[in-house]
Amino acid sequence: MNKHIEKAIQLRNATPMVNNCSQTILRVYAEELGLDENLAAGIAGNFGGGMKCGSCGAITAGLMILGAKGIESPFAVNEFRRRIAEKHDGMTDCAELLRANAQKGGAKKPHCDNMIFEAIELIDELTKEAE
Repeated sequence: MNKHIEKAIQLRNATPMVNNCSQTILRVYAEELGLDENLAAGIAGNFGGGMKCGSCGAITAGLMILGAKGIESPFAVNEFRRRIAEKHDGMTDCAELLRANAQKGGAKKPHCDNMIFEAIELIDELTKEAE
């Protein structure tokens, strides 16, 4: 299994769970980016829950990590967003994603965990392609 996903699973299964989607992703990559995990969680704290107003925190954190890794081309950024949206009927807004998931009978945590794992897989794939 992907080491980044393993770490995300650990963080998301911790009791009590204190990391939102964005914090989880930033913590996962913190060490390799030279960041303290607590600082990474602080930076990402207000980006979970769709920044309290919009886009999915896992997507936002994914874009932050790509930028931190020097992957800033419009093509890569659009590819990241497009590929996630493709898996979710074009949706990238947190509230819309959660609403659609609930309408299908899904619970919030597994849905958000899946969004985190999808973002991590794409981050790693795009990073590998950029190398």
